[in-house]
Amino acid sequence: MARLEDVCEILDSKRVPITSKDRISGPYPYYGANGIQDYIADYIFDDELVLLAEDGGNFGSKEKPIAYRVSGKCWVNNHAHVLKPLPNIDVDYLCYSLMFYDVSSIVNGATRQKLTQADMRTMEIPLPTMLEQKSIVNQLNRLVSLITLRQNQLEKLDELVKSREVADTHLIAMEVAA
Repeated sequence: MARLEDVCEILDSKRVPITSKDRISGPYPYYGANGIQDYIADYIFDDELVLLAEDGGNFGSKEKPIAYRVSGKCWVNNHAHVLKPLPNIDVDYLCYSLMFYDVSSIVNGATRQKLTQADMRTMEIPLPTMLEQKSIVNQLNRLVSLITLRQNQLEKLDELVKSREVADTHLIAMEVAA
């Protein structure tokens, strides 16, 4: 097991929040605790990073992750911890390790839970070899692709069922009218 502070460079000090009225629209994503909040004209990061919710995150959710991966030019506000993996950890492996991490014993706050940097630093994840990390990531990527495919198929099936119901309703209406 390895602590996050031992496998990541923590870039929280470089975050800068911008109020919505002060944001200038542009091509760069502006990230918060749970993903993209806006697109703005400037960026402060240009790297392969993992963002981990600090406050306002989906803590305790089984469906919505508390961490996500970002790549390239972006801006991050002060509601997400910014983690840059060190060379001994794959960025995707880090992200998968944190997405549904149980932080229930370390978040605090009654109405808006917060994962402090001090507590985040002590979070531990397994640290297999880089080859094993990449293998785990490949397996998880295949599973995510399969889940996405099945969800798309279910949406198409739902559309088909709804269109069939509409067609049946029209036929019944035509029979009644005849």
